[in-house]
Amino acid sequence: MLACALLSAQEPEKKKPEPPVLSMNGAPPIDPAAVERGKKVFEPACGFCHGLDARGKSGPDLLRSTLVLHDENGSQLGAMVRAGRPDRGMPAFSGMSNEQIADISAFLHAGTMAVTNRFAYEIKGLMTGDAKQGEAFFNGDGHCSGCHSVSGDLAHIAGKYEPVELQRRILLPSPNIMDMYMGKKVKPPAPSKVKVTLPSGEQHAGVLVHSDEFTVVMQESGGMKSFDRTPGTKVDIDNPIAAHEAMLPKYTDAQMHNMLAYLETLK
Repeated sequence: MLACALLSAQEPEKKKPEPPVLSMNGAPPIDPAAVERGKKVFEPACGFCHGLDARGKSGPDLLRSTLVLHDENGSQLGAMVRAGRPDRGMPAFSGMSNEQIADISAFLHAGTMAVTNRFAYEIKGLMTGDAKQGEAFFNGDGHCSGCHSVSGDLAHIAGKYEPVELQRRILLPSPNIMDMYMGKKVKPPAPSKVKVTLPSGEQHAGVLVHSDEFTVVMQESGGMKSFDRTPGTKVDIDNPIAAHEAMLPKYTDAQMHNMLAYLETLK
């Protein structure tokens, strides 16, 4: 039994199968193995004209092709691939099997999904800033250290969020609308509080519901109340993210990337 256990421990861990590629319009998921096979057929046969990623070169972009869009397992591609389009310089591939064409179809549909599915889009190239300059901005012109502490609320912040989400939270620390759309549990932002002092000196305080140049609406312990902004009425609003909102029109690209680079050091 010990020998069996040792042999089992020495066996390499089996590679987990790739998850299926989600397709559009409720169609069955795309088999990643078919996508990989299709790529190996497509690149040497079609990549010279259409590009290795099928996004076009001397030939057209196949990921935008209506024929590809309406194709299912090669049903539309098959006849065109085997006959070619001599008038457009495309040779005939009469020897391609049904399986090869179906795999090419899977490869093209996966490529279409990769460029159209916003939920799977991967943002790259964010880490271009200077961490030292970001630290100087954090403690200086950005006035961030007045509310935040790298050893307090921001401790290990880079370990909690991916760079793209961290940058979004730098700019506006509110729930990610995409997370809410996907049904994920998100922590709601702290509500803005408001205090209204009437000309008579009477005061009301509660959670801000609405404010414009004419009225203020708040939720008090006794219910909802509305006040006109008449002369002599004083309105004090405490918005927890007011400083972030004020900075939004002022940030430069360099400042945003420098701040991200600095906060990314807080693992």
